[in-house]
Amino acid sequence: HAFQYNDILALLSLDRCRDSEAWHPCVVADVSDAGARATADLAGPNATPVYCDVASSASQEAAFADHIRRNGGLDIAVLNAGIPERGDLLSAQDDSWRPTLDIDLGAVLDGIRLASQAMAPAGGRREGRQGVLITVASAGGFFSMPFSPVYAAAKAGVVHATRSVAKPLLERNIRICALCPEFVDTPLVAEARAQSGPQSPFYRATAGTLLTADKVAEAAHVLITDPNRVGQCLVLRMTGEWMEAVPPSQTLQYIPRPATSTSPIVPAWREWATQGLAGGRTTRTVMIRRLSNDFRAATRLETRPVPAPGPGQVLLRTVYAGINASDINYTSGKYHASTAAAEAQLPFPSGFEAVSVVAEVGPGVKHPRPGQAVATMVSGSFSDYTLVPARACLDVPGPSPEYVALLTSGLTASIGLQECGRLRKGETVLITAAAGGAGQFAVQLAKLAGCHVIATVGSEDKARLIRSLGADRAVNYRTEDLKAVLRAEYPRGVDVVWESVGGEWFGTCLNALAQKGRLIVIGAMSQYKGPDGWKPMPHRGLPEKVLNKSTTVTGFLLLHYTHEFRRHLALLISLYSAGKLKIILDSPEHVGIKAVPAAVDRLQSGQSSGKVYVRISEDPLPPVGAKL
Repeated sequence: HAFQYNDILALLSLDRCRDSEAWHPCVVADVSDAGARATADLAGPNATPVYCDVASSASQEAAFADHIRRNGGLDIAVLNAGIPERGDLLSAQDDSWRPTLDIDLGAVLDGIRLASQAMAPAGGRREGRQGVLITVASAGGFFSMPFSPVYAAAKAGVVHATRSVAKPLLERNIRICALCPEFVDTPLVAEARAQSGPQSPFYRATAGTLLTADKVAEAAHVLITDPNRVGQCLVLRMTGEWMEAVPPSQTLQYIPRPATSTSPIVPAWREWATQGLAGGRTTRTVMIRRLSNDFRAATRLETRPVPAPGPGQVLLRTVYAGINASDINYTSGKYHASTAAAEAQLPFPSGFEAVSVVAEVGPGVKHPRPGQAVATMVSGSFSDYTLVPARACLDVPGPSPEYVALLTSGLTASIGLQECGRLRKGETVLITAAAGGAGQFAVQLAKLAGCHVIATVGSEDKARLIRSLGADRAVNYRTEDLKAVLRAEYPRGVDVVWESVGGEWFGTCLNALAQKGRLIVIGAMSQYKGPDGWKPMPHRGLPEKVLNKSTTVTGFLLLHYTHEFRRHLALLISLYSAGKLKIILDSPEHVGIKAVPAAVDRLQSGQSSGKVYVRISEDPLPPVGAKL
């Protein structure tokens, strides 16, 4: 018992559903009596034509009732309501576009409702053989159609509705699938081509070999007869290829609405920012005098003049500067094009992240304004004052050390996991050096993505800390063998590794990857302090290991993603403001620019937990919450 309406294409699938002895009885419903009769003649002796205006729920309901009255039940329904788009949506002066949406989507939804009720009249589980519903959508439900946006929107709605009702319908012993062909050689397409003209995008899109009705019928037959196809959306390309449209497995991550992160103009902070210039326009700066991975040996505290800001520039007084593992890579010239290039620039300032307050602005600068707090990620943050382009300033709510933690550390975790990790819900993620500045955020962001997180730490205190941030398994590498833990507890392997240690750990992490796993290299901290500096490590068999498991090894250097800084910083601030992200600061606080070397030593010792930072000024600070 079959029911279908509106197009001969759907009927051709019924031709393939007949057995060797007899045709299935079916009803052909169409808004045109003549069309319904002609189609019924093609569909065989047991096909009955009936009138149905699919735009009317009452008309559809009457057609379904007519079918039940004639045949006693409904086993298969092919819902093929559809009309082409009329006119140009963006130029329309009325709602002439609406019938396309009402018929191509609304009528199909009505059909799904009425067909399912006819197949399981009491609204419960259908008895006997399984019912089958086929919605005829379009490849336009997946690919953009600039020349038919309303049609594409309607067909996308049919696809999503098909997927959405697949499970509840299956519980009622009814299967539903969607047939999504590209352009088919039908009178409907021919009419649209004639109306659009040879120069139109639609005409050009349909200039190739169109699908034949037989090819569409063949695909419909497969969807109808294969009991394993539930909620499947089958795309038929004009090339003859069949493609299953699978929803992306990437789960939505919690991203709150970005809050206003611009700092207010606070007179108390504006006064503080300029009072440091009262004794003369000079600044103390930690300058790199020679290349070395020994920070103390490489740097010297110097006093330098402070020029007035020029056009497009702002003068900042540094409040807090961040300490990073890569500070000693910077002092050894590793971030220059070559050692020779680094030596040619000596001396140059050190430090590359800070939260500051605007002291002065140059001509033409409208934002930021004096008295506002900003963040920067430019060379020279280990200074009392820095002169930077206004465009380099990032908005933060206030001059707090927490926002320093969100710069290099937070952005590395946020951008790195998104761009290279491509986390999916349910995956297993290994975070090395998890209690560090970036590691703490990597753990929390992976948990927000719905992942199982393994975190490596160097003490029981750090293990407790990282568990409080959500880690599922903390591995203290001083008391446990990481390789043995991974082999025993995660025999399938891990899906993503966040690797910042380097050395032998890289090999352990690489070997622990599951099939199609991703290893993100964000650093090699264990190699930075060697007597010869950061030397490359040999990793024999790397290509073969990557090939055998279809894994990827990706490097991530934050400076290559500067275009993402503002967006990700705003999102991190929103997560923090909403209580979804914790920020761990190392203690004790280092105070004064002379404390920078000690802070670098603290981080390199491995004893720190959370973000290491320095309060650059020894002067008392106004309260962060100072009002206008």
